[in-house]
Amino acid sequence: MPTKGTTRNLSLTAACSWGGAKRDAVLDLWEIERYGFDSYGEPDYVSIYGMPPSEWYGRGIRLLGRTAVECTRDRLAAAISEDVASVAGTAPGRAGTYVLDPFVGSGNTLYWLLRRLAGSRGMGFELDPVISQVTQRNLAILGLQITW
Repeated sequence: MPTKGTTRNLSLTAACSWGGAKRDAVLDLWEIERYGFDSYGEPDYVSIYGMPPSEWYGRGIRLLGRTAVECTRDRLAAAISEDVASVAGTAPGRAGTYVLDPFVGSGNTLYWLLRRLAGSRGMGFELDPVISQVTQRNLAILGLQITW
């Protein structure tokens, strides 16, 4: 189980939820892994952008507490993108298609949609300026060009 010194198990779900102390804080890797382990029995539960936490964290990607709790993880984002791509792939004249994510959050769903819909361009909207800033930085690290 991931640990940090002698830190007792805080309920990161509660700490990252509405009004929680960690909601708007950038989490350390151990906290991300601890949340996954404590909540789902899996330290790699918060896998996003096709990577487990240790890999995306190692590349400089960061998440706020609420994003770690609320984001669409890889398994679900991959399934959504596969379903959308199966329908979109039958549409005529797909060249230059925009994929729009009106509630982009972590950007993981949009990331997976763009992987499945080759040649498409992404457009994301995020009302919260803090989430928007962190996500834009993360997607830039990945080299993903998104129109905001």
